Amino acid sequence: MGLTPHFSRTHFIYLFHHLILYALNARNRELDRLFNRMYEDNVNCKIDDARFATMSRQYTTEQVEIAERIQRITAELSKQESKALTADVFLSVVRKYTRAKKLNEHILNELIERVEVFQSEKIDGVHYQRLRIHYHCIGAIEIPDAFPIPEILMHTRKGVMVRYAPDQNAA
Repeated sequence: MGLTPHFSRTHFIYLFHHLILYALNARNRELDRLFNRMYEDNVNCKIDDARFATMSRQYTTEQVEIAERIQRITAELSKQESKALTADVFLSVVRKYTRAKKLNEHILNELIERVEVFQSEKIDGVHYQRLRIHYHCIGAIEIPDAFPIPEILMHTRKGVMVRYAPDQNAA
């Protein structure tokens, strides 16, 4: 079973953040040990007070920077875990309806949060109207260009056809 490039990249970033977090916590513990040893050396007159003050300031500055980085990375990991959880919830709802033959009101209400309908345009005698579907839990999705999109064309009523077209304004 192959992984999509998006999944493997996301998984790699998640693991990379955990690795960085582990290294930062290890360095923070090491700075605590160094500071304790330096304090003992100062008390035992192995280093002078000026050197102790300089090194203490450097270690404290580094620990503050590490604490800020740990906080940022932890917040990013929480955000990634939250996205994964909401995507899992959405996928579990979608799996319930994989064999559905028709869309009904119940299915639509469970899957779709809202639909944005844009102004209709007439281009070369053909009317176009853009829609953006926002799904529960995951919002609006755009299929990446890397994946081939089959031609989807539906006749909804007399004179009206619906076709999937990637959003040209998405970025």
